[in-house]
Amino acid sequence: MVEHLILFNAEASPEEVRGMVRKAQEVLLKIPGVCGLRYGEALSKGARYRYWLSILFEGPEVVPFYRDHPLHVEFADTVFRPMAQDRITTDYLVLTEVLCGK
Repeated sequence: MVEHLILFNAEASPEEVRGMVRKAQEVLLKIPGVCGLRYGEALSKGARYRYWLSILFEGPEVVPFYRDHPLHVEFADTVFRPMAQDRITTDYLVLTEVLCGK
């Protein structure tokens, strides 16, 4: 699995950012090889990046396919990038995942 992690600040209200995330779920999860999407907000008001978005891919081969996929390109160009100009993005190979149980 690969985690496409984006840390960002937005020129938008928190409600508008959450709307963008809903649109990301609606669009990006339709791309073959995309198997999940997570979103979060910093607990600390002084954090360098206020928001994070994680798109999960089934494997490394999905990275170039996703990058060039028309659904991703349109979403990124028209919705995400105009809102989140201050961002960093890195792809991580997931080597270990341990989840807490209830």
